[in-house]
Amino acid sequence: MGDIVLLDEQTINKIAAGEVVDRPSSIVKELVENSIDAKATAVTVEIRKGGISYIKITDNGLGFKSDDIELAFERHATSKIRKEEDLQKITSMGFRGEALASVAAIAKISLTTKNVNEDIGTKVRVEAGNIISREEVPCVTGTTIEIFDVFYNVPARFKFLKKDYTEAGYIEDVMTRIALAYPQVSFRYINNGKTILQTSGTGNLHDAIYDVFGKEIYDAVLPIDYETGDMKVFGMIGKPSVSRSTRMHQFTFLNNRYIKDKTVSSAIDRACEEKYAISKHAFIVCNIYMNPAQVDVNVHPAKLEVKFADEAKIFDVVYHAVRSAIENDNKSTNPFTIAREEISAIEKRENEVSENDSSKIEQISKDLMNNGVIPNKEEKKYNFDVATKKLYQPQKVEPVGINSLIESLNEKFGDINTDTQDKKDEEEKEEKFEQAKFDVESYEETQIEKVENVYKYIGNLFDTYIIIQMKDKMYFVDQHAAHERYLFEQIKKAYYAKDRETQMLLVPILVGLSTKEKNIVRENIEMFENSGFILEEFGENSYKISGVPNVGYNIDHKSMFKDMITELSTNEKTERQEKEHRFLATLACRAAVMAGDKLDVEEQKRLVDNMIGLDNPFTCPHGRPTAVPMTRYEIERKFMRK
Repeated sequence: MGDIVLLDEQTINKIAAGEVVDRPSSIVKELVENSIDAKATAVTVEIRKGGISYIKITDNGLGFKSDDIELAFERHATSKIRKEEDLQKITSMGFRGEALASVAAIAKISLTTKNVNEDIGTKVRVEAGNIISREEVPCVTGTTIEIFDVFYNVPARFKFLKKDYTEAGYIEDVMTRIALAYPQVSFRYINNGKTILQTSGTGNLHDAIYDVFGKEIYDAVLPIDYETGDMKVFGMIGKPSVSRSTRMHQFTFLNNRYIKDKTVSSAIDRACEEKYAISKHAFIVCNIYMNPAQVDVNVHPAKLEVKFADEAKIFDVVYHAVRSAIENDNKSTNPFTIAREEISAIEKRENEVSENDSSKIEQISKDLMNNGVIPNKEEKKYNFDVATKKLYQPQKVEPVGINSLIESLNEKFGDINTDTQDKKDEEEKEEKFEQAKFDVESYEETQIEKVENVYKYIGNLFDTYIIIQMKDKMYFVDQHAAHERYLFEQIKKAYYAKDRETQMLLVPILVGLSTKEKNIVRENIEMFENSGFILEEFGENSYKISGVPNVGYNIDHKSMFKDMITELSTNEKTERQEKEHRFLATLACRAAVMAGDKLDVEEQKRLVDNMIGLDNPFTCPHGRPTAVPMTRYEIERKFMRK
């Protein structure tokens, strides 16, 4: 006789059960999903001793037809699919027909059910996969399943179960996920007689978040609602104030099915990276709706993993959905954004000045300058390079000072009180003088309003933090992080526009590299060139640097070059877009002013101005905050005024 034998049916069932049911939480997941497939609007789960000794699941779904009950406990018996082609477009939570058979193989079951189209219910008892009793009973429409003594007949599996409270925690996690995926269903979870979770089933995800997590997170979430082509992303994302150090509060779903997918997680991380602190993960409930034919959910027994037909598309859609939600909130609530909008509003009001008034002011200034009354002031540049700690700004004409104008007018028209002047000429000159004075005063008042209504400069702390006041808050602005963010935006814009600025070196720099480092440069040479480097292989393991990015001066370019190679090496397997982001972020970081660098008051103000002018002024490209607020209330509490 040979060594290969055909296993008996009981052993086969226990092996199959092990793939589907590994602990009580697996039972809860599978059976609650069956309740959802049965169109239940209310589901109650009750457990004792971590679900090991007792699990009861009650729903108000359609119920089993009496003729289907025995068949439902057979392996691969299901009402969800009919043929092979149905696997390509699965819309139900369950589809393998394994849940009841697997549970019945390792536990004792009592099932009471009544179909919506039948007058009487049915109750069956199952042990070791065999129905041992059946009877008709009066009951309401729906299904109640009771599971007793999980793994009673599989001691090897039983001994690997955790403590009761741990197993109960796993079940709570399952119920949390399902409640967030189906806010239209009312869920109740009872552990040892105590209600742990109860949702209202209003259909509003925001309400479900309140029911599950409470008021703190409820008050700090933003809506996600993004649609493109045949895909939609819907959900909620928490503000940075409720972010966590782990991913335990990240819930991602595909067509309401909870999944764990690296592509989706990476897209969320990338979208949040510049808005949330380093090593913090956003609270998120993210449901992706797409054509079932474009994804395979049949790749894992627990159905947690899926395979997308187009992972790049998934990444792009999720990234833009999450990023849009965050940026929409930033635009409406962040004081830097509000300040920028206030500046824009002032500028808009200036532009709405009537053409006649504008022409009048222009003509007065021109006439006065042509007559030598007001000297034509030279245009001024703020050249905020890294050597002098000055940020480059476009040319700006310095407005004429009212005092200097008055002096010039007096010089032109003479003292209006001089007795020797003709009275008529005196009156004309006085009228001219007063009109010109009024026009220039009005202009200057607008300029002052533009600056002073945005923020108030307070001072500097430790040559690192710029202190400003905006409305009723004080902000500590990290000069390095703020400058890094500003440079990053400028560098990124030039990089993708292929409008690089290169500073040629008088003396080229030779950099010795290892074989691995040289290969990294070769593989990413386009990144270096697009950012402004001019490189040439020199010898066996060296590169000659003839030009460097024109992002500042007095930088150790050799050290910066090596740091960028290290960054590329660390993120060698990341996607191209992510790699470019980190590459440019490293460049900006090395070029920015550092903590401890001394900046004069004007330089500090210019740095804050530049930060406020950005679309995303909130974090540096590595995720550190650029500014930390302290409210008046918080300050007064320190002094025991509140």
